This record gives sequence, structure tokens and C-alpha cells, in this order.
Amino acid sequence: NVNWRSGRWSAFGDWTYASATSDSPTRVPGLYESVEGKIAGHIPQAFAGYDLLTTEGSHLDVFGGLRYFDIKITLDLQGAALPDADTDGDDQWLDAVAGARWVTQFSGNWQSYLLADIGAGGSDLSWQAIATIGYQYSWGSVVGGWRYLKTDYDSGSYRLDAALTGPFLGASFAF
Repeated sequence: NVNWRSGRWSAFGDWTYASATSDSPTRVPGLYESVEGKIAGHIPQAFAGYDLLTTEGSHLDVFGGLRYFDIKITLDLQGAALPDADTDGDDQWLDAVAGARWVTQFSGNWQSYLLADIGAGGSDLSWQAIATIGYQYSWGSVVGGWRYLKTDYDSGSYRLDAALTGPFLGASFAF
């Protein structure tokens, strides 16, 4: 996570690598016993924002920017009557994004961060929501939270309608 602020202007972004695997029995166990699916890829995003508040210790930014997806999907079928089979595909796309984030400091060194955005362009629709709480030290901060990122992408031969969601723990460093 990178964050810069000067007066009412800000620039921020992050880079996420995600990898998930799932397997299950097939609906045609006589032909294939099971299927394993894997999705993996990179999702960098960069934004510029403007602070609508002039309150010390709290910022309400409206922002715009870009979110880039580079995702690979792999499917492996475990054969029964038919031999094992596998297929994969990868694609890249870029979405224009607009949103809002609220950053506030409370109770001394504690801070909170809420973000919501929506994007489209390469995908039919992508959106995310992030909520965090953290503690600020002289060197930076330690942050924990939850992220939900949804994308719906279709290029004809490649279709992805999925969500990346879950808790995270991180650290940021001040320079």
C-alpha cells in the first residue's frame, strides 16, 4: 500500500497477488471423478483524490484512478471413463474507477479507513469495499481489516465472475 498526501490532494494505491484453489466431485462421475479449479493473478490499482473535509485528523477523499487485472484460470479434470483433461486461460484488462474513502484518527494513535469504489471498462463491472483499523507508530502503522473486491469480466472465450474477499493484516512505513 502506498499513500501520499499534500494539502487536499492525495495519491494512493496497492498491488494484490491472489491465488485460490478449489476441488469437488463432478456432476458426471462416470466420465470424470473430480474437477480442480485454480485462479491466480495480480491486481495493481492507483488513484488520485481530493479531500472534501478541512478537519484535522480526518479526510474524506473522492478519487478516480485505474485498476488492472492480470488473471489466469486453470481447470483440471480427474478422469474416470475418460482420460484426465486440463485447460487454462489468462487475460488482462483495465478498469477506470471512481470512489470515496474516509480516513480518520481517533483515541491518540488509532486510525480507521473506509473505502468504496466502482469501476468498469475492461470488465462489465468491478467494485470493492475496504474497512480497516490500525495503530500508528513513529515509523509507520500496523493495520488489519477486511476487503471485498468483485469483478464481472467477459471477453467471449474468457469469463470471470468472482470475488476476492477476506481479512488482511499489514504494515505501512512512513518516509
